[in-house]
Parts: sequence; C-alpha cells; structure tokens
Amino acid sequence: MTTYSLSSHPIPLYFQLKESIRKKIIDKIYLPGEIIPAEPKLQDEYNVSRETVRRAIRDLVLEGLLVKSRGVGTYVAQPKIIHRIGSIYGSTEELLARGMKPGTHYLEKREIVASEEIRREMNLHKETKVFKVKRLRLADNEPMAILTSYLNKDLVPNLLSVTFKDDSLYRTLEEIYHLTLHECDEIIEAAMIEGRDANLLGLGKSGPVLVVKRMTYLDNLKVIEKLIAFYRSDKFKYQVKLRGRSEGRLL
Repeated sequence: MTTYSLSSHPIPLYFQLKESIRKKIIDKIYLPGEIIPAEPKLQDEYNVSRETVRRAIRDLVLEGLLVKSRGVGTYVAQPKIIHRIGSIYGSTEELLARGMKPGTHYLEKREIVASEEIRREMNLHKETKVFKVKRLRLADNEPMAILTSYLNKDLVPNLLSVTFKDDSLYRTLEEIYHLTLHECDEIIEAAMIEGRDANLLGLGKSGPVLVVKRMTYLDNLKVIEKLIAFYRSDKFKYQVKLRGRSEGRLL
C-alpha cells in the first residue's frame, strides 16, 4: 500500500487531504462512478485521523465531487453539464458543445387553448390557441430533462407538421420561420418532481430537479415561447459570471 505524506505547514491536514483526493479525480485516478478507498484505508494511506478523513470527504460531497451511498460507499460523482447563463441557447447546443449525443422523444405536440396564466404571461388575446411541445431530452441515451414549450400559434403556423431542424426548437424558429430570438427572462428553482415525469427522467417515483421557467422574446419584443423545463439536478448545474459592483448597492 502506498503511503502519502502530508505537509506539516499551517494548511490544515483535512484541506491537504481534500486537495489530494480532488487531484486524483481531475487526473482520472479515481473515475466517475468508482468507489474511492474506505475511510480506514485513507487513514492509513495518509497517516491522519478518522476525523480528518471524514471532514475532507464531507467537503468534497458538499462540492458535488463525491457521493456517499449507504451500504455502497463513497464514489466519484458523474460530471454535470454546465449551463452558462448569459446567452440564448437550447439543450441541443448545450449537449453538442460538450461532445454528447443529443436525443429527443416527443411526449406531446398539439394545439391547445391557452390558459389564463399563459395568456397573461404571453400577452395573448382571449381564446388564443398555442402549440404545446413537450419533449424528453436525452444525452448519450440517458434522460436529462423534460422541456414543455408553449408557442404563439400566430407566429409559427403549421408548426405541428414541421420537422424540427436537428430536433432543435430554436434552430427551427430561426431557420424555418426566420425569427430572431432576442432575449429571455429566466427563473431557476429547486423542486421535487413526482409521477410519470419523474419516472421518465429515471428518478423512480420522485426526485430532485432544477425547474427552469423561461419567457423568450423576439426582436420586436413579442413573446414567442413560454418554457417550463425540469432538469435532473444530479446532471446539470448553472454557472454565472458576475462583473463589478453596482452603483446602487443592495443593503
């Protein structure tokens, strides 16, 4: 068994151990889904206390790099797909950019009368009909998200009979309908999902998801899409770049 020697300088031992384990994950010594050595073995390898090992592992679990499973052990988490906030792009572009193969199962594709809530949010007249497109999105044949889009029927006539460009709604809007997607308002929340949708996402009867609610506007500021998406929280995370400090700082 290899024994590692941690430095005696002021950096806490748990932090040194944590960084050593992190480096092994980055260097692919510990692979995604692989169980790392048990706590007693790590104690012996690094010549540290049980509490030092537990604190290092606890921090890595909180960071999402490790997962503890009762009766199984501690294993390396599968890397999450990072959605960088700031640009308008759909799930197809997200997956292709990360070298993954996107897939789509269409769960619903029909015309409905817009509810009062949809009419209000999309600024539609009473009795206006919208197209509802509900899709299960896959990455390398694994379920990742359920996307439900409501689209202004007047702006996308005959959408139900159109073959989507590369299974991408946004590319279809741009290349077939020649619409310019100008901006979005987006809200992201944590929630639990149950029933059929949870099962479709491979979460069993229920499970945690990220709920994305998006309103997409054209360059003439008309609403083209209201989106409600459920992303598996064990597969996706969001990244935001913040710059500077506002003049009117929040108290």
